[in-house]
Amino acid sequence: MIGVFQQESLKLFNIVEGVTKKYLNQSSRHAGFFRLPPNSHNLLRKQYNAITILNHIAAKNKVNFDIKVALVDVDIYIRNMNFIFGLADPSKKTALVSTYRLTGNKMEEHISKEVIHEIGHLLGLRHCSNSKCVMHFSNTLNDTKNKDITFCKDCRKKIG
Repeated sequence: MIGVFQQESLKLFNIVEGVTKKYLNQSSRHAGFFRLPPNSHNLLRKQYNAITILNHIAAKNKVNFDIKVALVDVDIYIRNMNFIFGLADPSKKTALVSTYRLTGNKMEEHISKEVIHEIGHLLGLRHCSNSKCVMHFSNTLNDTKNKDITFCKDCRKKIG
């Protein structure tokens, strides 16, 4: 069971529920809304520290979910990166996806791809060299646009 947490005011659960059911054959449950931890905001960068947010979600134990996915609408980063679309920590079975840069008329598709990508990391997958695979690293929105929403043949083999 995938627990889906959303930053206050977001209404994206149906997207995650649909994509995880269709492409991963996994059930999802809305786990609630949350506020961003105040210490996650970096005033100099005008961004939010993804690790701080991810750890905040990982610590939530409302229900014993197999996987936790959190959605935020703020610009997130990790050290040595200008920004990231998402982050996953397999040891905590927790992923974070930001909608901030996933703009355009296919926003729902972009969010879906990034959710599947981050869950792929939680399932043990690394970045894939196949530019069409959902596990290919997205450095730009165009990278996300150009990749498929599914795992390539090699990645599918790795997760069974």
